[in-house]
Amino acid sequence: MRKTYLIILSIGFGLMLLIILFTENQKKEPVTFTQEDSLENLTIDQKIERAELIVIGRARTILPSRWLAPKGNETRNPSPEEVFRSGGLFTDTLITIDQILKGSFNQPKVRVRSYIGETEQVRWVNSSEPSFERGQIYLLFLVKDIGPTKNVDPGDYVSVNSNRAVYEIVDGKAISADDEWVLEELISYIQNSVQ
Repeated sequence: MRKTYLIILSIGFGLMLLIILFTENQKKEPVTFTQEDSLENLTIDQKIERAELIVIGRARTILPSRWLAPKGNETRNPSPEEVFRSGGLFTDTLITIDQILKGSFNQPKVRVRSYIGETEQVRWVNSSEPSFERGQIYLLFLVKDIGPTKNVDPGDYVSVNSNRAVYEIVDGKAISADDEWVLEELISYIQNSVQ
């Protein structure tokens, strides 16, 4: 009887130890900050006019999210307070250019910045910002970044009107947050407008 009691006690102790180790090793959920922007309602003509660069390309690489650190380009994992004070996270996506519809660009990839992201401790969410999916094709209306992050890896581009000027290409259609076109008709319209 005593032997059975010791075995049950040992098993119980072992299970408690496993539970403690499991819960300590679990990754903590990041703190989530949600931001909402009010966007201007731009017509397709206004998007074309404001864009310095209009391209069709595929999202190839989504780089790790970063923050506007007070001492420049810090790589350490910031606390939620540091991210909040700095204005949030941003994420760059490398887009391989298939076609340029407006502007000139002599590189095979363009780096497009979105003001969203996630680190170990922080998740920055903004439903107005474009979120890119690796391997997906997009038609993008872009301008050079002139905001507060322009000096962090200079040369990035941003959308002229957040997710409303980023068109996902699906089944021959170009679809943004507020607009939808047959892709070939949109390409033709842009080319005619640029001429």
